[in-house]
This record gives sequence, C-alpha cells and structure tokens, in this order.
Amino acid sequence: MSVIIIIIINIIAGSSCLIYGVNMLSNGLERINLHNIKRILTRFTTNVVSSLLIGTIITAIVQSSTAVTIITIGLVNTGVLAFSQAVGIIYGANIGTTITAQFMSFNIIDYFPAFIFIGVIIWLTGRKQSAKYLGKAIAGFGIMLFGIKILNWSIPYMQKSETVKSLFVKYGKNPYLGMIIGTVATALVHSSSATVGLTIVLFNSGLISPEAAIGLILGDNIGTCFSSILACIGSSIPAKRTAWAHTLYNVIGSLLVLAFLSPFVSLVNNFTSVLGLDSTRFVANAHTIFNILSALAFLPFTKYYVDFIEWLIR
Repeated sequence: MSVIIIIIINIIAGSSCLIYGVNMLSNGLERINLHNIKRILTRFTTNVVSSLLIGTIITAIVQSSTAVTIITIGLVNTGVLAFSQAVGIIYGANIGTTITAQFMSFNIIDYFPAFIFIGVIIWLTGRKQSAKYLGKAIAGFGIMLFGIKILNWSIPYMQKSETVKSLFVKYGKNPYLGMIIGTVATALVHSSSATVGLTIVLFNSGLISPEAAIGLILGDNIGTCFSSILACIGSSIPAKRTAWAHTLYNVIGSLLVLAFLSPFVSLVNNFTSVLGLDSTRFVANAHTIFNILSALAFLPFTKYYVDFIEWLIR
C-alpha cells in the first residue's frame, strides 16, 4: 500500500472520529443543560458585558458555540431575547468554544481508551437520563482524542513522503490559503473544534508555519458561521441580524489579525513562553487569544455595531 493511500486513510478515519467525538461531547453536554441554557440566557443577559460572560460560561460547559449560537437565534426569533443581548452572547460563545482546543492540546491523547471505557459504562448503566448524557459526553471526548491519535499516525508518513513534504513546503506557510481552507473545511463539517484539532496536529509536526496555523484558525472561526446562516433561513429579521452579526464579527476580526499577523504571532509566542508552556500549545493559545481580543475590540463599540447590522439587514 502506497504512502499516499495510508495518509489519506488515516486523515479520513482520524477526521471522522474527531468530528463524531466532538459532536457526541457537545450533544451530551447540551442535552444535560438545554433547559438551564435557555433559562440562563433569558435571565442573566441584561447588558452586553453580562451577555458576554454568560455566553462564555455556557459555551465552555456545553463545548459547542454552534449550539449556543443557534439557541440564541431561536430565542431572538421568538422575541424572548433582544438582538443587542444576542450580540454579547456571540462574543462570549466564541471565547467559550476555545476551551475544547485547550483540552486537545494537553498531552492526554494516550488516555483515550480510559475516557471511552468510562463514558460507555456510565452511558449504559446510568439510571437517570442526565447520567446517560454525561456518559455519552465522556465517551465522545475519548473518541475525539482517538481521532487526534489516528491523525498523528499519519505524520511520520507525511514527513517521509517527498510529494507531501513538497506540498507543505510550497503551501504550508501561506496564511491566506490557510484561512480559505479552514473556512471551507469548517463549513463542510460544521465543527470548528474538529478543524482546530487537525491544525494542532499539523503545526506540532512542523508541517505548517505559525502564520499558516493562524490562517487556518481564522478560517475555522469564519466557517463555523455557516451553521448560523442556515439556522436563520425563514426566521424573523432580528434572528437574521443575529446570524449576520456573528458572521461579520468573525470576518472583521480575522481580517484585522491578518493585517497585523507578525505582531499577533509574537504576542502568542510571548504569552506561551511567559506561562512556561511549550510550543505545542501555540495553536490552542492563538485560538483563545484571537477570540478574547476580538471581544475586547468590539465591546466598546457594540452599540454602533448593533446599529450597523440593523441598518444592513432592514
């Protein structure tokens, strides 16, 4: 069997496990907390700062910015949430989803059998429905780690293959191409966490540069908005405004980072070294820092951003 075929099989199998695991993890956690999510979103989002904090916390708990954003669009569509409240939740959802990337960057991949075993046992033996969903989430986390493990199996073959190496040497330093690939891939699989996981594997193996890795991350953030656009089809004007506010927020933030790419790379490297972390945490830290900086940059101008979206989507 040729090296190229082995690489393709491993990438397909690893990506499939990664996507499936992330979906299981977020679905299990979301089902445990779905009622509480709606209650908290409607009760504690009185201003943009509280909306940001609640959006961050809830997304960190359910591990799915897509789920939180779609729930938010639904609440706006029914008139339970105001559009201005939803914008703050979107800021926070983007920050909260980076927790998944931080988990994936820890050196716990080899423990995936334990997570799968424990999760399946809880899932099958749990008496309460909430326990079953928790077991499903833990098993999903294990499958997610297994997917990253399979992707790692491809790295030695990639490094030995002259064809693959030449492709990465030629294109693995281009942040603009990375952003396009990240956008398309995330839009297709509906999971930014899955494509961030692949980015972590490629960067840690030395196949792509820091600039290209950041380009992929920016594309991940843009691509995840595709689900929001689909969710707002046929909905009210405020719901459509929420979806497009999410999309333009990520597009504008990504373009700003591309304009200041070198300083951003230096910022992430300095942050990583100051905390005493190794370079394998670069991608996860870049993902987190990007979304925090985007929220901080937009926060003082939220009123004007809301006015702009209301003007744009009449």
